[in-house]
Amino acid sequence: ECLLVGAACIIQSWGLRGDDVCLNVMPLFHVGGIVRNLLAPILSGGSVVCAGGFDPCLFWQCCVERGVTWYYAGPTMHQLLLQELGDEGTPPPGCRIRAVFNASGGLSHALATNLRRSLGCCVLPSYGMTECMPISTPPIGYALDRPGTSGVLCGPKARVYDPVGGRPLG
Repeated sequence: ECLLVGAACIIQSWGLRGDDVCLNVMPLFHVGGIVRNLLAPILSGGSVVCAGGFDPCLFWQCCVERGVTWYYAGPTMHQLLLQELGDEGTPPPGCRIRAVFNASGGLSHALATNLRRSLGCCVLPSYGMTECMPISTPPIGYALDRPGTSGVLCGPKARVYDPVGGRPLG
């Protein structure tokens, strides 16, 4: 049940649509691979291309051939994908990626900005944990104007407490 609730939160917060195609490069033993890359796209009416593993040399060709509209990966993977674009820094003709979502570690502002500039799409850092996923993500269309943020709550309830008095803040 928790996995389905997490998938529903992802669908809503990421604005997933029935015409979306996700390229899953995350392992399916990783909660992000299961919830964000498998359950969320299917339950939104979209589809998933399951790669046999992460291969930056094949990624862009697959995106064009399969009509991929979004992907979810970790910072190191994003960096390798940008490097694969070469000096031009632009995806191949026919690439339809409209959104990039981050996983498995903090997305630096510099890397997020490079992704957005190269791909011309929405780039969303997010925060989650295996035990409680998702936790936060910026709204779709986020302009990367608040470096260091992981967005607003999109799943569980949370509260910030005063470290001295122990009272809830805000």
